[in-house]
Amino acid sequence: MGRKAAASQPKGQSTSVTPDIIKVEAIRLFSERGYPVIGMRDLSEAVGILPGSLYAHIASKEKLLLDIVASGVRNFTDVIAPIVERDGPADERLREAIRAHMRVLAVTLDQTRVTFHQWHYLTNDNLDQMVAVRRDYEMLFKRLVAEGIEDGTLLGTSRPTVATLSIIGVLGSATEWFSPTGSASADEIGDAIADVLTLGLGTR
Repeated sequence: MGRKAAASQPKGQSTSVTPDIIKVEAIRLFSERGYPVIGMRDLSEAVGILPGSLYAHIASKEKLLLDIVASGVRNFTDVIAPIVERDGPADERLREAIRAHMRVLAVTLDQTRVTFHQWHYLTNDNLDQMVAVRRDYEMLFKRLVAEGIEDGTLLGTSRPTVATLSIIGVLGSATEWFSPTGSASADEIGDAIADVLTLGLGTR
């Protein structure tokens, strides 16, 4: 994405600036430099308006972060939830869910990096909202693990929550090393991750 979303816009003029443009630039800045480092002046310079004019489009920097991370999680739940709801062996659906996660990551790398690693800067009600959204994401994998144990496609474990969090942890860390332009496709990387993650749970 461009370094300046509205580079040709005269400073102090906001006619071409929208909340979506601000969000795109915030994702870039938060991903590159981190949420705590970026101030309202940085955001305003990125979109080409005065700092005070930002408040005509966003409520606050923290509300902007909440929007980024909540929509970032929903990017994944929206594609994984239908896979979970399908019929079929749970281990196969788990593999497809991991592939789907990597496909989404391939087109939302910056936002996902912010989503999984900077959500903890949220406070109070904003943090509560994010925790609820993240819980919905976690429950999808928790359900797949539970159904896999039930249908016999995954090995029973006394700590299914640990298995679920291990899957989520590996997928979350992929933001640090996965490259959409690398030699392996998102599906190929997803299959490789699934091979490793299901190695200790697989029964076949």
